[in-house]
Amino acid sequence: MKISKKAQYAMRAVLAIARHPGTRPVQISDLSKSEVIPVKFLEQILLTLKKGGLLRSKRGAGGGYLLDKSPGDIPLVEILELIDGSFQPFGTDQENSSSVTIPPGLEQCFSQLRDLVNDHLGAHSIQDLLDLERSNDILAFEI
Repeated sequence: MKISKKAQYAMRAVLAIARHPGTRPVQISDLSKSEVIPVKFLEQILLTLKKGGLLRSKRGAGGGYLLDKSPGDIPLVEILELIDGSFQPFGTDQENSSSVTIPPGLEQCFSQLRDLVNDHLGAHSIQDLLDLERSNDILAFEI
């Protein structure tokens, strides 16, 4: 099971925007270069995140994207759900053929996995990732 490339890009983009706190927006071209995300793909992702209430945009010269919430109020699961929908190891009921039933034990096992993944991503915010980066920067020194 993998998180989609689009969801990975979305998490990286939000994290990159969060690294630049304040009132100066991050431009799409800068974000595209720093995170190595194709501009057209990034535009779609940022628009989805904006519609989802995570980002706001500023138009014109010096425009770009800013967080619309504090980094501590953006759990990773929210980004994943905006981009890919909820994490479903077996897909949704509509995707499963009515002629194929999943054995109850297997369904229960993967239901627990879904809950673990969603709980884990829900318990970690963009701020948590920023804190991890900062702690790694502090410890990365040479003598």
